[in-house]
Amino acid sequence: MLKKLALIAVTAAFLAGCGSTPDGGTAAQPEGKTDLSASRVKDYASLVELRAESTAVVRGTVESSTKDKLNNLPVTISKVRVQKVLWGKVPSDVLAVQQVGDETMKLHDTGAILGKDREYVLFVKPFQLAPGKDTGRWLITGDQGTFARSSDGATFEFAGAGNPPELPRTLRTTVVESGALLN
Repeated sequence: MLKKLALIAVTAAFLAGCGSTPDGGTAAQPEGKTDLSASRVKDYASLVELRAESTAVVRGTVESSTKDKLNNLPVTISKVRVQKVLWGKVPSDVLAVQQVGDETMKLHDTGAILGKDREYVLFVKPFQLAPGKDTGRWLITGDQGTFARSSDGATFEFAGAGNPPELPRTLRTTVVESGALLN
């Protein structure tokens, strides 16, 4: 069964633009970033467990991103150019990776929005609105399967949601390139 990111709450700050005040007026949108809160279904204990719930593990670079809405919830769709499939299969060289929120939001307990021209190791699976109904979009597994390449290129740093103590904080680039990452 496909485990999905369980969106538990959208904070009051996010909803303030749509709310009303006690005197019947409309509440003002707060200054700065909008807050968005979500909770994951679980934290992963290892890369093997994360891979087991993924369809593929890829190394790729974000070419572009667009904002969209899904059931009135803001999402970002990043076009990721796949440079290497590390495990599993993907249908094309470019994946549309969907994440909750956008770069203007302060995100709580969700992974940072993928950055343009940044390289990542991503654990992904197809996004389905209903079982067997593919959307052509992909999700980062558990919102934790994200590792961003460091500025010196020597490692990929954990960039997923939360602070799971069992997942590695860094992956050495040599290990990623050798294919030994998931052994």
